[in-house]
Amino acid sequence: MGSKIFIILFMLTVASFFALMLFTTGDKNKAYVQFILLAFPFLAIDTHYGDLFFSDFDVVTLSFLFGFYSPKKVNLKNGKVYLITFIFLVIIIIVGLYKAESLTSSTTTYCIEYICLFLFAKISVDEIVADPTFFYKIVQCLKIVFLFSLAFLLGQFVLGVGFSLAKVQNPNVLSEGTRYTSFFQDPQKYAQYLAAMSFIFLIKDPTTQKVSTLNYALFLSALVAILFTGGRGGLGGWAAGMFLVILFGKSSYRYAIIVVGILAYIVIDNFKDNIAMFKRTSVDDTYAFRFAIWVDAFKIFLDHKYFGIGLGNYTNYVSVHNPDQFWLVDNEITYYDHPESGYLKFLTELGATGFISIFFMIIFPMAQAFFLFVKNKDSTIILLIAGVIAWMIGFYTVYSFSDVRMTIFIITFLVMLATSYKWSNYNIEKNAATIL
Repeated sequence: MGSKIFIILFMLTVASFFALMLFTTGDKNKAYVQFILLAFPFLAIDTHYGDLFFSDFDVVTLSFLFGFYSPKKVNLKNGKVYLITFIFLVIIIIVGLYKAESLTSSTTTYCIEYICLFLFAKISVDEIVADPTFFYKIVQCLKIVFLFSLAFLLGQFVLGVGFSLAKVQNPNVLSEGTRYTSFFQDPQKYAQYLAAMSFIFLIKDPTTQKVSTLNYALFLSALVAILFTGGRGGLGGWAAGMFLVILFGKSSYRYAIIVVGILAYIVIDNFKDNIAMFKRTSVDDTYAFRFAIWVDAFKIFLDHKYFGIGLGNYTNYVSVHNPDQFWLVDNEITYYDHPESGYLKFLTELGATGFISIFFMIIFPMAQAFFLFVKNKDSTIILLIAGVIAWMIGFYTVYSFSDVRMTIFIITFLVMLATSYKWSNYNIEKNAATIL
C-alpha cells in the first residue's frame, strides 16, 4: 500500500477513537479497551515527529489518559506484587540506559510504548475486577479481530501478498515459497498470533452449554492458517498448547481435537504443494543461521550481564560491534533489531535482572491461575494458559514484541489470567445460583 494510504488509516483510526469517546454514553474505560482490541489490525501504523515515532496505539492511549480516563478504586489480588515488579523493571531500564555506551531515538520510542502498554494493562485489569462479565466482551473482541485476520488472509490469496498493512515487505515472505502474513508484517508473528488465538475459540460462551461446531471450525482454520505462514515456531507452540489442553482440559475437547486432526490431515494432504510450511528449507540450514546470531547475542549478554545494553538499543549496538547482522531491504542495509530470539532480545537489552522481571510478570499470573484451576476445574483457565505457552514456544525464534500488536495481544491474555479469580469464581457462583 502507498504511504498516503497509511497516513489516511492512521488518521481514521485516531479520529474513530475520538468520535467514540465524544459520543459514547457508556463507560469510557471499557470503551477504550474494546476500541484497542477491535482496532487491533491498525494499531502498529505509525507517524513520526522528528526522530520520534508514535504508533496509533501510543496516540490513542495517551489521548485517553489525558482526556477521558476515569480511575476506578479496585484492588487486584497480588496487585502489589505486580506493582513492585514493574517498578523494579523501570529502575533496571533506567540503570541500563545510564550505563549504555550510546543511545538513539529508538529508546525514547520504546519507553513511550512501555508506558502506554502499562496503562492498557492497568485499565483492562481494573475493568475486569470491577465487572467480571467484561471478560467475555474482551473474548468477543478477540474473536472478531481473528475473523478479520482470516478475511485479510483470503484477500492475500486472491490479490497477492502485496495486499498488506506493512510499509516494507518482510524478506521472509517470498524467500521460500509464499508465506502469508495477513495484516501482520512478519509471517512468524502471524503464526504466533494464530497459535495463541486458536484456543480462544474453545472457550464456551456463558449462555451456552457447550462449544459450538462453528467454534471448532474456526479452531481448525487457525491451524490451517499457521501452515500457510510457514511458521514452525508457531506450529510447535500450537502443539505444546494442545498437549496442555489434552492433559488438563475437558474430555469433550479430546474428541473434538481428534476430529480436527483428521480434517487437518485431509487439508494438508490435498493442498501441501501450496502450503508454505512444506516449502521451507531444511531445519538444519535455518538453525545454523540462527545459531550463529544466538552465539553473538549471548556474548553481548555476557559482556552486559546485569543491566544489558539499553532498552531498544540492539540495532544501534550491533551496527558498531556486530556489523555482519544485517539484511538488504530495497538495496539498503538494515541492521537486525533483535537476535532472532525474543528471549535473547530481553537478555541483551535488559540483562538478567530485566529478563527475570519481565518473565516473572508472565509466569506469575499463569501460576496463580493454574492453582485456581486445580481448585475449581474451570477449563477456560487452561485454554488461556495454553495460548500463552503457544506464544512462548514461538517467541524463541522471533522477537514478536517488535510489533506492538503482539505485545497488546499477550498482555490481554495475561490480564485475563491475572483476573481469573474474579471472572472464574463469578461464573461458578452464577451457575450454582442457576441450579438452585
